[in-house]
Amino acid sequence: MSGLILLLERPVKKGDFVEVGDTRGTVREIHARATVVTTVDNVDILVPNGQFITETVVNQTFTNRNVRILVEIGVAYGTDTDLVRRTLEKVAEEERAVMTVPAPRVLFTDFGESSLDFSLQVWISDPVLEAPVASDLRFAIDRSFREAGIEIPFPQRDVHLRDGAITSR
Repeated sequence: MSGLILLLERPVKKGDFVEVGDTRGTVREIHARATVVTTVDNVDILVPNGQFITETVVNQTFTNRNVRILVEIGVAYGTDTDLVRRTLEKVAEEERAVMTVPAPRVLFTDFGESSLDFSLQVWISDPVLEAPVASDLRFAIDRSFREAGIEIPFPQRDVHLRDGAITSR
């Protein structure tokens, strides 16, 4: 019955990039009892069609294949935030897989415990490329930050001794 519902209602179709349960990948075939989903690791998983009816299904390509990637990055306090923005924008501009529309965005997201926190938000045209493009962006950010003298901090604690007692902050 679930196979018929899938074929008639078409909440997923061949070629869609979906997430159902612990399975995430591209729908390759829809049969009467199960749907073949190929993961980004090129592993075929047979997902019972009932899961597509009873569980929450994330269909990242229901209307189009574009997906947003977020790369979170922290920089040392005292860093020129305009330089961070320009550097991240340049990294996004130079990555071939990043779409120009919608345009990449750099957001100053928080004053963190050990860093000024930023988010680079970019769009790509295929969810299968999400992990490799995010990795390429991180490599480029690391290289560009080193060239620009922008420090990526690590968590730190100051320990103060007062009257024989240890306090930290």
